[in-house]
Amino acid sequence: MQSGGAVASPYRLTASRRRWRDIPWVLLFLGPNLLLFLVFTAIPIVFGLALSFSKWNIVQPMTFAGLGNYRQLLADPLTWKTVKITLYYTIGVVPTALALSLFFAILLNQRIRLLGLWRGIFFLPMVTSGVAIALVWKWLYAYQFGAVNSLIAFVGISRQNWLFDQKLVMPAIIVVAIWAAMPVHIIFYLAGLQGVPRELYEAADIDGAGRWQQFLNVTWPLITPTTFFLLIITLIGSFTGGFDIVWNLTQGGPLDSSNLFVVQLYRTAFVYFQMGYASAMAYGLFLAVLVVTIIQWRAQRRWVHYN
Repeated sequence: MQSGGAVASPYRLTASRRRWRDIPWVLLFLGPNLLLFLVFTAIPIVFGLALSFSKWNIVQPMTFAGLGNYRQLLADPLTWKTVKITLYYTIGVVPTALALSLFFAILLNQRIRLLGLWRGIFFLPMVTSGVAIALVWKWLYAYQFGAVNSLIAFVGISRQNWLFDQKLVMPAIIVVAIWAAMPVHIIFYLAGLQGVPRELYEAADIDGAGRWQQFLNVTWPLITPTTFFLLIITLIGSFTGGFDIVWNLTQGGPLDSSNLFVVQLYRTAFVYFQMGYASAMAYGLFLAVLVVTIIQWRAQRRWVHYN
């Protein structure tokens, strides 16, 4: 034993050298993904945050604005109008999409005739782009030759200007959004339903439980984790999504009656070229989504049942 201090273990020195030798290999494998993350995610996030405290219209030099963009965001009446419309859109889409998706997933989980055909019909929107969906539904909502107006005229209801009426435009858009969101939800619900043990249904049937009681006491508790996951992604999607559908259907009209917050954000950035203000809008939206997500995570302890 050598006095005057501890002697480094040869094993530790060898392990340390091996770690240093592994660094080039680590960088080789992680390098491409790390580069893409930095270029397309990390750097834009930092740049956008800095831009939210500035005024910049792309043409003129960037100037520091402090909290001016955020004060303008809170004081602008159009901000609160778009927030109200976004909440209306969210309340209309989220519960209805989840309920209908669960209903159809339960039907598709049964042994019915032409099951493959029905599954293909329900999953069709998932392989269709948002622009194509909007264009198809724009044709369906057409006043003179649209299928929707032809159908309601057949039963004696007068034709409607679905996309040009301030009262009807948001319900019409919500229907499209629900139709587009359902396939993904149905897939997850089908996976959750198929994970419920059949023995539990057999035991409930022996105890005399009906279909509704089996759903409430067996099916629903075991698919609450799936429902919670879909609730989170659907809420986030309703706050940050819907742009492609709304922009191609109405561009926020008529008279801003379908102007979602993300549509106004796009218009602010790429129509008015107020990049600093648009960045402040984006970070305000991020904070709203973060708060809602945290609330959902805390509330899920009361109703989500994990096996």
